[in-house]
Amino acid sequence: MNEAVQLLFEEIEKNSENSDAYCNLASILILAKKYEDAQVVLETALKKDPKHLELLYTFGNLYYYKNNAKKALDYFIKVFNGNKISLREDATIMIGQCYLVLTNPEKALVYLLLAHENNEKDNSVILLLGDCMMQINHFNEAKNYYIKSLELSPDNDEALFKRGLVGAVLKEKSEVFTSFFEKSKELNPKKYEKRLYQLKNIESFISNQNSNIKKEANDRRDG
Repeated sequence: MNEAVQLLFEEIEKNSENSDAYCNLASILILAKKYEDAQVVLETALKKDPKHLELLYTFGNLYYYKNNAKKALDYFIKVFNGNKISLREDATIMIGQCYLVLTNPEKALVYLLLAHENNEKDNSVILLLGDCMMQINHFNEAKNYYIKSLELSPDNDEALFKRGLVGAVLKEKSEVFTSFFEKSKELNPKKYEKRLYQLKNIESFISNQNSNIKKEANDRRDG
């Protein structure tokens, strides 16, 4: 990675108008979690070419990795409205992901269905569609997407975990949905524990929210 960064810096010094070099350099810095450095590189490049779609897409990635989905969305929409088909398809998926993060699954669904239409075998999109359906409580539809995902990739630990989760929500027999959890754990124990921890946090948050709503309702009734 350090060698790649050095080579790209040298390329930029030779040709300061090479937007692709800036883009590649920023992408490497994002992967290395050097977000401030990546931002400086992108801002410098965009001053030279403000409408460069790859740079705008990379800026969207930067904000997405910085957990600022709202800001990322602005850049991905600019790319979506651009004229590069391959980048437009990538931006379509990222817009869907941003809307999911921003807990707007209805809007996410519009873009993810469009992405799925363009590439029905893209397993990442199929999983995201399952997540959308889970968020809007369409659990049978979510189950169907997770089944599709497992047909394409039987050893996908994420799909297995989510298939187990939706099975639990749909109150399938415990031996059915626990088998998916067990295989997911076997394939990737660390990710399994992380997902389980996140799930417990979500359940705790929902439980606390429900308790607060009930308390407020009781207070209003008593008042």
